[in-house]
Amino acid sequence: MKNTKFILLFALFLALALAGCTRSASTLPVVEATEDPIESIFSTVATQTALAALGGQGGGEGDDAVLPDEASTPTPFFTSTPIPTATNTPAPTSEVSVPSSYTLHEGEWPYCLARRFDIEADALLAANGLTEDQAAELSVGTTINIPVGAAAYGGQRSLRSHPTTYTASGIDTLYSIACQFGDVWPEHIADANGQELDYKPSGGEQLHIP
Repeated sequence: MKNTKFILLFALFLALALAGCTRSASTLPVVEATEDPIESIFSTVATQTALAALGGQGGGEGDDAVLPDEASTPTPFFTSTPIPTATNTPAPTSEVSVPSSYTLHEGEWPYCLARRFDIEADALLAANGLTEDQAAELSVGTTINIPVGAAAYGGQRSLRSHPTTYTASGIDTLYSIACQFGDVWPEHIADANGQELDYKPSGGEQLHIP
């Protein structure tokens, strides 16, 4: 009898204990998982970057989003200004043509004119009834005829290479300098140096020869 009572008491105690545990478990507060603050920050930054790349598309109501067709072209931080390139522009030259007659200037002679005008020297002498010796003795101011339709000079017209720089001797004229180069016109030397034809350079002066 005693054993039966003990068993009944033990079973009752066990039942009450189980009921208490079940009630306690049902009343425990539910703890929600909290988000890591660092992960939250990275998530926010990634979201804002994606929205910026899409031009503000997908923003919530009230966002100041810029539509793609309203977006303006970004202004560069630095703008480059083209730097002008220096160019060597030749000086304009006078339009010159072979004349029908020519008056000799200081430092000129018939063979000089034959090279300059690209005329055969013998034809030039024949047009003026001159021999080589007589041609060498012509003085400044002598007018000679320039034959029309004569053959070309036939030899090396250029006596010095050019364009170049020439140092005046002090007794030079633009005419005599042109004769030293052979196929150069004095008018072109004057143009290249911004001078008149009658300009007389001083000794040591540098002149541009076109």
